[in-house]
Parts: sequence; C-alpha cells; structure tokens
Amino acid sequence: MRRKQPKYRPIFIVQKQHHDGDCAVACLASLLNVRYEEMLVAAAKVQPLVLVEGLVNEEIIKIASLFGRTLEEHVGDEIDYRRSTGILGFKFGAEHIDNNEHAVVLSHGLVFDPADNEVWRVRDYAIAHQIGNVDLLELED
Repeated sequence: MRRKQPKYRPIFIVQKQHHDGDCAVACLASLLNVRYEEMLVAAAKVQPLVLVEGLVNEEIIKIASLFGRTLEEHVGDEIDYRRSTGILGFKFGAEHIDNNEHAVVLSHGLVFDPADNEVWRVRDYAIAHQIGNVDLLELED
C-alpha cells in the first residue's frame, strides 16, 4: 500500500497591493488565502470606493466575515506582536497625519508589507517608518 504524501502549503501567500488605497485588500487576501481579484470584488461590495478611500476596520471585519473568518480588534499595548497574526494598521511618518495610513500583515513578529513585498522585523519596521496609532485586526482560529 502506497503511503499518502502530506500536502505542504505556505502559511499564506503575500499579495501585492496594486493601488494606493488597497493595502488592506491585499492584506486580507494574503491572510485568507484568497486571490487578490476575488478579495477586491468582495471589498467593493462593502466599500464601492475602496481604491480611492481605502478601508476602515469595520469594513475589513465585515469583508472577512463574508469569507467565514473573524477578526478581533486590538489597540496599542493589547497587541502581542510576537504571537499575533492579522492586519496591522497604523499612521506613519513624523506627523502621523490622517492620509498617511497603511496596513500590513503581521505574523509572529514579522511584518509583510504589501506595498513592496518586503519582510521586516516589527521593531525595525516601526522605527524605519515612524509608525504610530497602531491597531491590529487579529485573525481568530
């Protein structure tokens, strides 16, 4: 009798964002192992101007629920950067102004940036990008 080979898969495939406003779309697609295009269609049903205005946390949570997944919001000191997996949202740059918002995938101490497909340690990313006002939409099992 031939033994079945185990199926190995990546934890997730990092999806690259395609527009200025779709970083959260790319992050959701990565976390949920869904094609970027499929996630963009779902996002547009919730927020028709997603490519112009981006997504807010409530919309991201709603989109994840369309795929049967739950995201739980954590802020600041509640975030366990070493153990959590989810979408890290923040403001960046010295001023932390409203239009400088971005989302990345956080997984066990590493940041996966959909803007340029770079992988960083959390601390290094935070320093290099001067991030502030951080929140996490943690992927629940």
